[in-house]
Amino acid sequence: MALDLWAEVEVSAAEAPVPPQDPAERMAVESARRLYSHVGREPPAGLYARYRKSIPVARGLGASAVARASGLLAANALLGEPLDREELLGLGTELEGHADNMAPVLFGGLQVAVRDGESVSHVGLTVPAGLKAVLFVPDMAMPTEESRQVLPQQLSRQDAIYNIGRAALLVAALASSRLDLLDVATQDRLHQPARAKIFPAMQAIFQAARQAGALGAFLSGGGSTILALTCQGEEKIGRAMAEAAAREGVGGETMITAPSDAAAQIVGKG
Repeated sequence: MALDLWAEVEVSAAEAPVPPQDPAERMAVESARRLYSHVGREPPAGLYARYRKSIPVARGLGASAVARASGLLAANALLGEPLDREELLGLGTELEGHADNMAPVLFGGLQVAVRDGESVSHVGLTVPAGLKAVLFVPDMAMPTEESRQVLPQQLSRQDAIYNIGRAALLVAALASSRLDLLDVATQDRLHQPARAKIFPAMQAIFQAARQAGALGAFLSGGGSTILALTCQGEEKIGRAMAEAAAREGVGGETMITAPSDAAAQIVGKG
């Protein structure tokens, strides 16, 4: 689900190579080079990126997908738009490894996306009006690759059924504005219990958000950000989450935003 959080990435070509220092900048450059290669063009020797951060990195908020999508969009623009967004989604998914973040970046809104062989199938939904997202962004990072290492290698049939049903219920609840179902629909047995081993304060923050009036609270992506959905009282929910985290010895910041139907865009070309 795309949120109203933005970063600006400038991709340029210099006369001499300029090694990017920031991991997000490296991702943008690598993605731009991949697009040049895909269309059979030699990338400029001095291709580089400058990433202006406003999306926390390694916090489960899709910063890597934003960086990679930016590189693809910029290179595509520099080459005269040879690829459409569906083709960019395929390339971005190849680079990112999964489509769940790349699809919202490129198309906005709530995207249900699955890989089908070499292609990506996706459907976009409009999120109910008035829905807000309250984020508690801990000081601690949870890089995706590291947090995946704690996930179980096998699942029971009961846990698989539990999550499949809730995934379907979540889409149906958002599509039909049945916001009263979000608490049940965002419950999980597959990854949050495992990731709680490296983020023990998680459940206490979930509980505080719900008690303060959140419609549902869950780990954003692989963490460490906790996201609570609400239509009212977002300031109260944010305070409750931060206070619960502080009681558990976890520092961080609270951000209030909302789902966004806007996709990544080119804002200038020179």
